[in-house]
Amino acid sequence: MINQLVSLGGESKRIFKVIQRQGPITKSELVLITKIKLTSLNRMVQPLEELGLVISSGIGESSGGRKPTLYDVNTNAYYLIGIDISRTYTQVIVADLKMTIVAKERFEMTNEHTPIKTVKSIVDIINTLLRRKGIAKQKVLGIGVGTIGPINREKEIILNPRHFMANDWRHTPIKAMMEKALDLPVIIDNGANTAVLAEAFYGKGRGNKNIAYVHCGIGIRTGVIASGVLVRTMNDVEDAFGHMVVDVDGEKCSCGNYGCIETYVSIAAIVKQFVKGVKKGRKTRVDKPLENISYLDICIAAEQGDLLSREMIINAGTIFGV
Repeated sequence: MINQLVSLGGESKRIFKVIQRQGPITKSELVLITKIKLTSLNRMVQPLEELGLVISSGIGESSGGRKPTLYDVNTNAYYLIGIDISRTYTQVIVADLKMTIVAKERFEMTNEHTPIKTVKSIVDIINTLLRRKGIAKQKVLGIGVGTIGPINREKEIILNPRHFMANDWRHTPIKAMMEKALDLPVIIDNGANTAVLAEAFYGKGRGNKNIAYVHCGIGIRTGVIASGVLVRTMNDVEDAFGHMVVDVDGEKCSCGNYGCIETYVSIAAIVKQFVKGVKKGRKTRVDKPLENISYLDICIAAEQGDLLSREMIINAGTIFGV
């Protein structure tokens, strides 16, 4: 089946994308959008129907003649798996061909989550979710992995990410490891890139040509689409946004410079500034030894009205906004 899908012509794939994002849709509407003649369109839709990717889903409104057939993606035919690997958690989702999430599960990343343990946990979750939803593995078309960088997309490995709690992540052949464990095709990319693409196609950025996505976590990661094209960093290294200097006399950053945005608005930076405040005698409702205070503790306290916690988060947001 994978080979048959790969062999689909470019125009058939383009038509599928239109149906996927705008269906239910009539062939007349497809002609208007794609600018493909109806005879050619019929020929290109045929293999999509034969493979079960597209089905007639109802009858549209008539504009004067026979009511037209509506075409849409067959959501019960095949499924896709998405994986988000970050420094703090890993999440697995199963989606249908409309990109509707039908199942998901996540686990926290600890100092025990080496690549081997992480892949094993991912495989266990995938098998559990498929079994729970009654989805045969043969119905899974493939797996997309968004991960922290830097990565080598040609060799499809994670290179030398900073701030992982576990060791052994340097030069990790994540694609090969997962394909061997699951016997499914795997594609990897920088997680910020996959996020901005998802927002552009199916989320908040839908219909926009220019989109910026920023992830503020252990580090600052960005994905950018300009004029409808994904903007990649040179050699897929970590992007420079988080390392723009906002204070030349500021805190030393992990990149070696001083005063980078990341030293003020990342999770580690907020926790560090919070602990500094407590050491200076500031009051807080977070009742933990300083070395055990986490970003989640600060967030919960802020929601409960803790002034120090709120101040640290607002300060970080202000610097980021500037």
